[in-house]
Amino acid sequence: MDISSLLLRDFSDLTRPELITRAKHLDILRVRVAYTHDNFSPRQLRAFALATLMLFMGYVLTDSILFSGVAGLITLIGVLRYSRLPMTWHTQLKDGISRLESLRSSPLRQMDEADAHYDWHYASYCLAAEIQLIYSALSQPARPFSA
Repeated sequence: MDISSLLLRDFSDLTRPELITRAKHLDILRVRVAYTHDNFSPRQLRAFALATLMLFMGYVLTDSILFSGVAGLITLIGVLRYSRLPMTWHTQLKDGISRLESLRSSPLRQMDEADAHYDWHYASYCLAAEIQLIYSALSQPARPFSA
């Protein structure tokens, strides 16, 4: 066991407002990652929106479908290549987890590692387990402070 894991806080150490904000953040993260898994990533959505806008504006300004098509294609390739938005649900989940405080008994703690490989079902299970742990910590009565 690593000594740094003993220094981490746990769900019982968090205050009620911290637990509520963590639950909200995890619920938003779960919805975003599920949408990315089922549909399009944020990078793909932005690329298609900008390429469509460029295609439309190029055609309106030049009346050349060839020029506007090339401009839209270049925009699509450029945004897909150089955008900093996450391309897959793995990177979106890893980015969202890295913004959270790492807790001792958190199921998401192992996913924050660089070489972690996991599938969609396990990731959604860990997100649901984390939210369930937060709700169970919220249902416990507040402990009196002991120095």
